[in-house]
Amino acid sequence: MARFTEASLAHLYESIDIVDVITQYIDVRKVGANFMALCPFHDDKTPSMSISAIKGLYHCHACGASGNAIRFVMEYERLSFHDAAQKIAALFNVVLAYEKGYVETKKTNLLPSLALFYHNNLFKHNDMLQYLFSRAINEDSINEFEIGYSGNSYDTLRFLDEQKLSRKEAVEYGVLTQGNDRDYARFANRIIFPIHSSTGVVVGFGGRTLSADKNVAKYLNSPQSKVFNKSKILYGYHLAKQMIYKQKSIIVCEGYLDVIMLHQAGFKNAVATLGTALNEGHLYLLNKDNPRIYMCYDGDNAGINAAFKAAKFLSQNSKDGGVVILKDGLDPADMIAQNKIELFKDALNNAMPFVEFVLRHIIKDFDINNPMQKQNALKACKEYLHTLTPFLQDEYKQKCASLLQISPIYLDTKNQKTNHIEMPKDSTNNFAEESILYNMLEHKEHFYLAINFLTKEHFQTYRHEFQLICNQDYDNDRIYALRFKTKAKILNDEEFKEQLRIFLLQYAQDMLPKIAISPIESSLKFQQIKALHENIAKLKRGELVSVGMV
Repeated sequence: MARFTEASLAHLYESIDIVDVITQYIDVRKVGANFMALCPFHDDKTPSMSISAIKGLYHCHACGASGNAIRFVMEYERLSFHDAAQKIAALFNVVLAYEKGYVETKKTNLLPSLALFYHNNLFKHNDMLQYLFSRAINEDSINEFEIGYSGNSYDTLRFLDEQKLSRKEAVEYGVLTQGNDRDYARFANRIIFPIHSSTGVVVGFGGRTLSADKNVAKYLNSPQSKVFNKSKILYGYHLAKQMIYKQKSIIVCEGYLDVIMLHQAGFKNAVATLGTALNEGHLYLLNKDNPRIYMCYDGDNAGINAAFKAAKFLSQNSKDGGVVILKDGLDPADMIAQNKIELFKDALNNAMPFVEFVLRHIIKDFDINNPMQKQNALKACKEYLHTLTPFLQDEYKQKCASLLQISPIYLDTKNQKTNHIEMPKDSTNNFAEESILYNMLEHKEHFYLAINFLTKEHFQTYRHEFQLICNQDYDNDRIYALRFKTKAKILNDEEFKEQLRIFLLQYAQDMLPKIAISPIESSLKFQQIKALHENIAKLKRGELVSVGMV
């Protein structure tokens, strides 16, 4: 089997994002500077796999599995290095060159070639070009976003055949459909918006018809394929990401035209979902560098309902940002086209925080002048608030009470489900356990760090609570008691790491006399004591290490 050239592989590594690769197979979450996931290479119950986008590497702290993007695909799909590299190259439309001098082009250039054909074709159809101009889209934007026109079905088929591009692959990628023993272009007589991966590779298309036929869908996206998953793609992200990192903010819209017009007006951090609700699949992009998120959906009822779902989802994931309220049912593209840029800026600057927006949206469905309906509204608000962190619950208690025109005491969860739980008496060790658990509840970063080093055996008083937290059973009475009766404070990253180190050091030192009197074989006892002393030395030097039970 021919080998890839070193330059070709180097180009592949430069073109891919390991997070993009791994999220094709498993769900990941951003934790600090890295991403965490349940390791697929062992029976992982809590996220043990760390993924570094900067280093391009993954590592499982439990089973030791590690490597780069190609190694991950090799292990996950049981593929050879050659096949795994080919699969990733196809995913990112990268051409791999071989030492023997030939180039593997299979499954790599069909979509980019077609995008270029559509783009060039647009300038041959003045009516389509004039339509875009009538929507205030200028030629620079047309070129930047590679907007095109498909022409009729025959135009696409002829291009594929002339370029010797496989019709079979075109079907796989959703470019062609089949019926009555014939091939048809999926995107016929449509303005084309190429859809790119986060690294800038064409992975699919969106098409808009200008037909007045109500039986024809106005917008049409590529179907799911090996390279296209609309639930994990944000339109325009490849163009917006540098500005997102620079401004520490991202504007999320609904449609292609919204993004194009916002970029044209200078809002270069705008992206759009692709006809799907914001979901877990989008989080890894939204988590990169932790930007403030502005949800900017249309001002009509459908847009407001979509914004409600997005705001609820983002607040439950502790994301910072707010919902941009556009008046008179306008969408961002309309505002820019009507030269209402300053009004849009004002709306952006006055975005309503996610939690407040959700609370207001819940309450509007009730007549709070009716005591029974007000009580139902209170119940609905409390159910939502309980899905947030305790800190956010406490912060928004007063706001919720104000919106409902009631006393905050009715939102005080300290009096709920906790009175019969007896908390252990304070001691130095009890408080250390309590503080660690409280911070695990308050911060996902602290949670993921702690579970890499702790098991329930490390806890004497709060062993059951630790297990409940690991199982994410936050509605248990013991967790309510821990949250609302603790005297522990929220720690920053360095403070929590230091507390965890001291806790492990104390545990290790306590283990020494227990091992000394344990009825185990002498040579094994010696090995355990030696290992424990080594771990104690590392902990004293400031390192975090796992310290297990005898």
